[in-house]
Amino acid sequence: MRALRHASVAVTAAVLLTGLTACGSDGKPVAKADATAAGDAVAAQVADLDPKAALTAAALVMQKAGNGNIQLTTPDEVGTGTADWRDRTAVDVTGKTGNKMRVVGDDLYLGGGPNVTAVLGGKHWAKADPKDPVVGPMTGTFLTSAQMVNPVLQLGVAAQAGKPVKVGQETLDGGETTHYRAVEDAAKLIEGLTTLAPDQRAVVQKTLDRDGKTLTVDFWLNAKQELVQLKEYGDKGGVATSVTVKYSGLGTAPAITAPAAGDVGSAAALAKLLG
Repeated sequence: MRALRHASVAVTAAVLLTGLTACGSDGKPVAKADATAAGDAVAAQVADLDPKAALTAAALVMQKAGNGNIQLTTPDEVGTGTADWRDRTAVDVTGKTGNKMRVVGDDLYLGGGPNVTAVLGGKHWAKADPKDPVVGPMTGTFLTSAQMVNPVLQLGVAAQAGKPVKVGQETLDGGETTHYRAVEDAAKLIEGLTTLAPDQRAVVQKTLDRDGKTLTVDFWLNAKQELVQLKEYGDKGGVATSVTVKYSGLGTAPAITAPAAGDVGSAAALAKLLG
């Protein structure tokens, strides 16, 4: 999913207006200006929340954090890096093999080690074009995985459309967490991406269609109502095709920017690299 600032804000606003955190203990509406305070209050009472309210509170907590370190695991690769979901979705990940993926808004850049640099004529990055006959079919997985890391979108859609359930208490990487699961229509996730460029949206849509019509998303929340890990997979491929994202260092990640124009190779070079 793509330029998600507006999508994230829209999801958060929708959550706040549904009544989950939009009412105080006296049943009266909470003013929009008090949204963050309301979210903090709910997070402090996590033990008393039902699954829908718990995911709603977590969406608010993650919106406030705005960025963090991530570990992104797909069936083919494990990457580490950072993500920012405040103004627009930005992800910067390096895989174990040295391959690099950077997404800034609607733009996808791919890079790597010395071999890649040689193919790109000394430059370290190439910008992917989803309409390119060679590169285009390969961009869907990169773009979709990158946008899946947006925790506000994921938590908001699951809370509103996923009929979440509580799986139970679990220890994850040495910390105590509460595990929730939501099964949702993949179309609901696409609905949250209204600001995407048409060609980018089509690429993501096609990728999700290959995974199935429904998505299962698991969430692990800690005592602070922070999202520690999510795992997502479609009904066609099942768990074997899942994408897992682990979050840490919330609110401390550096800014992610597009590579310098002089360090970006041509689309033709990228096609040669991937073809």
